[in-house]
Amino acid sequence: MKMILFFLLSLTLTSCSQYSSNASTQVTKSVTTETSIFTYDVSPTSYAQPAASVSGVFFWKEGCIYLLDNGEYRTALFPSLPKGIFKWDEATKTLNLEGHIFKMGDKIVTNGGWLTYVPNSNGDKALEAQGDKKCLTPSLTMIGTSSLK
Repeated sequence: MKMILFFLLSLTLTSCSQYSSNASTQVTKSVTTETSIFTYDVSPTSYAQPAASVSGVFFWKEGCIYLLDNGEYRTALFPSLPKGIFKWDEATKTLNLEGHIFKMGDKIVTNGGWLTYVPNSNGDKALEAQGDKKCLTPSLTMIGTSSLK
């Protein structure tokens, strides 16, 4: 009888330790993904942003935010000033652009502009330092907030 009780107790303890080990592994995997956010410079006094019209659909993939525009994935760049003009929620994968909430898959029409990214060039080293370089596409889209629709 004591032998059976010992066996059942051992089996129960082994099952509990295996379950908690698997649970902690799952938590670790979900916490390690972090999205790279890229910004463009604006005037520290006027906060002027590019005035051209840009549009597309926000898309998130492997820690990168893109704007899908006419079938082309372009790295999304957000204004660096004023501080807090945009916020990224990692858990829900949503953008808050000056109070306008965008989920991935939502369309945006706003002011902005385009830049060309040249890997390892002097002009783009500061951009490369902001996040994972794998997120940078040859065409970049500056997302503005002045004319959000």
